Amino acid sequence: MRDVADMRFDPTYRRLAADYHLPDGSRRVYCHHIRKTAGTSLFLSFLSLGGEDPMDVWRRINGARLPRTVSGRYAFASVHRKLLAEGDYFFARAHRPVVEQPLAPDTFTVTVLRDPVARVHSYFDYLVVGDTPDAPGRVAERERRTAYDGFDAFLDRVPAPHLLNQLHTFSTTFDVAEAVDRVAACSSVFFTEGYTDGLADLGARLAVPLTVHRARVTGSRSSLTDSQLERLRAMLEPEYELLRRLSVGGITAPTPKD
Repeated sequence: MRDVADMRFDPTYRRLAADYHLPDGSRRVYCHHIRKTAGTSLFLSFLSLGGEDPMDVWRRINGARLPRTVSGRYAFASVHRKLLAEGDYFFARAHRPVVEQPLAPDTFTVTVLRDPVARVHSYFDYLVVGDTPDAPGRVAERERRTAYDGFDAFLDRVPAPHLLNQLHTFSTTFDVAEAVDRVAACSSVFFTEGYTDGLADLGARLAVPLTVHRARVTGSRSSLTDSQLERLRAMLEPEYELLRRLSVGGITAPTPKD
């Protein structure tokens, strides 16, 4: 009850939110954040809009009882289901599946997708290396344990929602057709492989000066054997089918450059 009272009767966030009017008529931006697709980098690009170091803004959000804060004239929020449903923010994100996160009307939704094998390989390396000690929202130790005994053991242990996180975000039953419809319903979809151009296009559409901020870029990269790559590729076939169907509908990953 205290959370509900704070959300609905704190005038600061409601006053700020009343002033947000995006070019397409939207009132706020929400990111369906998929692990290891540059969603944290996107979060930092928005957090920098108020003129502060975005890491300081992120730490302030994480340290608050309700995970939100104000920077400049922008209100930001993260994770809290009811808080995000209220809609009193300029930008917010969560890892939650689409069906589990109600959103206020007139919300501009964005997601970033990635080649499935590249995403899972990056996720594995991230679990092995972990976060720096001062990183907000550090990965849980219990999650890191799935990668403790090498890549083959990781594939044996990793939960399907983490392995197929792109598909699961848009269909908790791993239904490709359902996921295609929900991805297509997003206001903006772009790919990690074309992140810089995607961010520039997003900034232009929203009429906000988004600049690139890199976060959680794992420096140490493991090598996978041909058999490991083959096994991983087979396990990720539902996500490749998702990307194939999205491509037919015009949502296409950029062609790799030589």
